[in-house]
Amino acid sequence: MSDPSATPPQPGQTTGRFNQADVQAAVQSGAAPGGDASGVSGMFQDPSTLAATGLIAAVAFAAIAGLLNFLGSDFIDVKARLFALTDTVDVGDVALLGIAVVLLLVTPDPPGGIERSTLLRVNAVLAAVIAGYGLLRCLIIAIDGGDFFAQFAAFLATLGVALASATVAFYAAKESFLKKEGKI
Repeated sequence: MSDPSATPPQPGQTTGRFNQADVQAAVQSGAAPGGDASGVSGMFQDPSTLAATGLIAAVAFAAIAGLLNFLGSDFIDVKARLFALTDTVDVGDVALLGIAVVLLLVTPDPPGGIERSTLLRVNAVLAAVIAGYGLLRCLIIAIDGGDFFAQFAAFLATLGVALASATVAFYAAKESFLKKEGKI
């Protein structure tokens, strides 16, 4: 707890790790106090940007794993290869991308680090890839033979994932341009 009888810090007086004049100069110049923390090094000073970047990276790994499944599978059948391509992404990946968008838009934008508009654009591209994977999987399910009700249920569930991902892609792209223009 702070002491109510304590006097507030004066200009040039140390308030902890940085003195007040350094913090004010950093805020006015757009740099992080104690040095210019831009790019990846600045990302580690902002927990929400770091978390969003980790979520985006997790989804990128899942999309790349699907591509590796497609290229490295032993299946000769094109349908089986395409199914292997889309097997690594699901509704959890869409949720991760949605959480990343929220982290990038709701939390304050500190100086330094990776630009949030750039992370939003990467998020939009990944969400569009996931939507494409979902639509491709819907097509495969639709042309595959089998029990009608089971296939229709899988088709609806996959279509829902694709639509949710397309919604995240649209919203992230729209917000990235607004953030880049300084409107939000």
